[in-house]
Amino acid sequence: MMDATLQRQLAWLERDAACLVGMRRGLEKEALRVQPDGWLAQTPHPRALGSTLTHPYITTDYSEALIELITPACGSIDQALGWLDDLHRHVYAHIGEERLWVNSMPCKLGPDDNIPLAQYGSSNIGRMKTLYRHGLGLRYGRRMQTIAGIHYNLSFPETFWRRWQGEAGAVGELQAFMSARYLGLVRNFQRRSWLLLYLLGASPAVCGTFLEGREHGLQSLPSGTLYLPEATSLRMSKLGYQNDAQSGLHVSYNALDEYIHDLDSAIRTPYPPYEAAGVVRDGVWQQINANILQIENEYYGLIRPKRTIRSGERPTQALARRGVEYVELRCVDLDPFEPLGIGVDSAHFLEVFALHCLLTDSPAFRPTDYDRLPENQQAMVERGRDPGLVLNDCSGRHRFRDLAARLFDELQSVAEVLDAAHATSAYTQALARQRDKLRDPALTGSARVLEAMSAAGHGFYGFAQERADRIRDEMLARPLPADRERELSGAAGASLAAQADLEAQP
Repeated sequence: MMDATLQRQLAWLERDAACLVGMRRGLEKEALRVQPDGWLAQTPHPRALGSTLTHPYITTDYSEALIELITPACGSIDQALGWLDDLHRHVYAHIGEERLWVNSMPCKLGPDDNIPLAQYGSSNIGRMKTLYRHGLGLRYGRRMQTIAGIHYNLSFPETFWRRWQGEAGAVGELQAFMSARYLGLVRNFQRRSWLLLYLLGASPAVCGTFLEGREHGLQSLPSGTLYLPEATSLRMSKLGYQNDAQSGLHVSYNALDEYIHDLDSAIRTPYPPYEAAGVVRDGVWQQINANILQIENEYYGLIRPKRTIRSGERPTQALARRGVEYVELRCVDLDPFEPLGIGVDSAHFLEVFALHCLLTDSPAFRPTDYDRLPENQQAMVERGRDPGLVLNDCSGRHRFRDLAARLFDELQSVAEVLDAAHATSAYTQALARQRDKLRDPALTGSARVLEAMSAAGHGFYGFAQERADRIRDEMLARPLPADRERELSGAAGASLAAQADLEAQP
């Protein structure tokens, strides 16, 4: 039976689907630069790609070798993927014999000291960014920070929000209405993220070097591969992003002021193990502070409410001053079978899923939710393709496949509204292909990775290396048009000049 709140929202949206025209989305894609032999690149970020501090589209995440490609906010999925494709082709033209690793779980790394920290120059802000990364390595180890993924940023147009506020009879500022509803999306996204981990997870295996010296509980293959036969996304498991200090940190998503307060509190609350490690040791800064979080971005989450920051602002300050502008969906693995790491079907499905989370009833989180949600996440990432998997929701324990089937029935109506708004059938077609994965787990990305490893007769490393080689060849065979290459090279040059200006300031 369809959620009653969703029924009410669809009733007016079906009459006025055009108010959804103007949705904006942007992609952030992380990928390790690797040597031809598959080991992590030790080279600096190529100067031809500009300044990682000031370039609008090309930067680095944790490591100097962990490149991050950022599209602008785009009016269509095709435009966003086109931007990401152009950035890939531009990068490949300037990294020589190196490749971009195509899997979320990393290449051969060696010891932690073999993972170079990202460098941003000698300005105060540049040095602070590198210090933050040094602190992350001190706290969690550098290997964990080499895991890569896709972040999908999504916002809905003002016309939609004004129409919804009118339908709801809500009084007050439009931005307050938007922020409250975006927080509702965030809560529902976390409640139902198990479905995304099943459908879009593509990291059931990892190179043994990543977990060297750690207890892991994974099964071994002769090729040095570690895996779980029914896993979906080890990237999102306790073996991937994990943080003991944050395990007891319950950041509220029930209201924006609570969310801001809890993050600010974590930034100001000392954590004894980090105090023991020291902030400054032998005259050298080790971390920004010894608190639970150095800065807001250290808080790991499947999704974040976001606001574009201005110069000198912290993320929570931007949210407090201007409210939620968009959401950042963060639980998407790199798809090694897609040259860009994400395909058009996945993008359309994410938008259907996010709009469903926005339109359905979203009760406030209770204390029990903070225990149940990570339990469901861990069960899904380790045993998601187990046909008997049981998850726990607010009404009790249910078979995953039953919960997913009911959710797909509701997603169908949302996809139809998005199709109507954009004069397409792409949303319902993408939904149908994702539903096929529920019927046949062999179609999931995680199952396909294990099958490809088996068919080729080698393990994770060999599979990932072959895919990286193939995608590199495909990208180099499609060089950018000269005018587009000049445009991106111009952006690189301008970013280097902007960094030089920053470094010339007191």
